[in-house]
Amino acid sequence: MPMPGRHRRALPVNRVPRPAAHAARALALGVALATLSLTTLAACGQPTPRNPDDAVAPTVSVPVQPTITAETPDDAAADPSEEPTDGGLFDASSSLSGVTCEPSGESWSFTGTLANSDTAAHTFTVAAFVLKVSDGSQVASKEIDVKLAAGASAPVAIRDFWTGPKAGVECLSGVTVKGH
Repeated sequence: MPMPGRHRRALPVNRVPRPAAHAARALALGVALATLSLTTLAACGQPTPRNPDDAVAPTVSVPVQPTITAETPDDAAADPSEEPTDGGLFDASSSLSGVTCEPSGESWSFTGTLANSDTAAHTFTVAAFVLKVSDGSQVASKEIDVKLAAGASAPVAIRDFWTGPKAGVECLSGVTVKGH
């Protein structure tokens, strides 16, 4: 605290008080270190060409090592645009004709004619299904096996396989060849 009547000594213009001088030195040192660090890191990048027409080679080169080899399958894939045939496939729907599936009163029955157009005897599985129209869920089903000689045909019937109303349901049928 200055004493009354005494003059304070004035500081020279270029002299800064000590705490401010330390802060200024620390700031100057920090700026110098940051500049030096950035310059050092910039020197670690990719090489630059001496001539703008020269290409720059990468600093790291790893040969390509494929893990999956191309392979062409031997068998021919099925053409999805073609209709399935009875030859070797499980679907034999073309072997069934004259199908009726309906209730008599509330008792559902299925009838049709099954034909074996192959040159060998086969056992066919004939199935009738009653499904809900609203969601396609199955209400009832029944399967029978029918053995037919080559070239033979026979009537098939699944009698009284479900009892229920006609409203809200539909009957579907299907045929497969056993063992295929």
